Amino acid sequence: MHEGHRQRLWEKLKQGDNLFEHELLEILLFNAYPRKNVNPVAHALLQRFSSINEVINADLDELMLVEGVGENVALYLKCIGECMRLKNNCSSFAVIKNNAEFRQFASARLAGRRTEALEFYLLDKGGDVKRICTFTDGDPESVVVRPEEVVKLISVYRPHGVYMAHNHVDCPCSPSVADDDMTKKVQMICSLNNVRFYDHCIFAPDGYYSYFMTNRLDEIAREFSVSNLFKNDL
Repeated sequence: MHEGHRQRLWEKLKQGDNLFEHELLEILLFNAYPRKNVNPVAHALLQRFSSINEVINADLDELMLVEGVGENVALYLKCIGECMRLKNNCSSFAVIKNNAEFRQFASARLAGRRTEALEFYLLDKGGDVKRICTFTDGDPESVVVRPEEVVKLISVYRPHGVYMAHNHVDCPCSPSVADDDMTKKVQMICSLNNVRFYDHCIFAPDGYYSYFMTNRLDEIAREFSVSNLFKNDL
């Protein structure tokens, strides 16, 4: 009987039919209860918490007050809630329409930090920041990011464009030789993967430095690009 009921719910989901909230919760509970009739548990959870959203965001102790919900099931539901929060947090951090908006966004994240950090902001075609990847060594004065780590980010997330930013804790915002070197490597990686590299900004107590605004990025892009690489080989 239970298997037939489960199959009917799976078919409704597969066909795109409208499902009641308790039916959706039952489907979520199928993995937690491989053979048990989960209908009473789903109804009991919704009676106590009123919605699926409240169920998956409830405290463990509260979940375990519901009859039939043990620690493993409560942890399973909490895990679903954490996954949903992660999805919501990563779906879109901001919409960046131009370099000025990027500087404002990145400054709010990096300015005033007491340890140096480097961040990559991965954008889709519409300018939505879909992923922020932060690197920090815990060192107040430096952070090292290997080129292969940047290659991995580009390969995994396939962004349309990339912004890069980092902070200087106790020194001016003017770029160091290492900053220039990193910018050149990121530019080449982006060029090889057909990804736009919009800017690299450095934030410090004395202000900020933008490779884009100083035209340094254009100079670097002309030298460190796929087209120039092939031209030099001819």
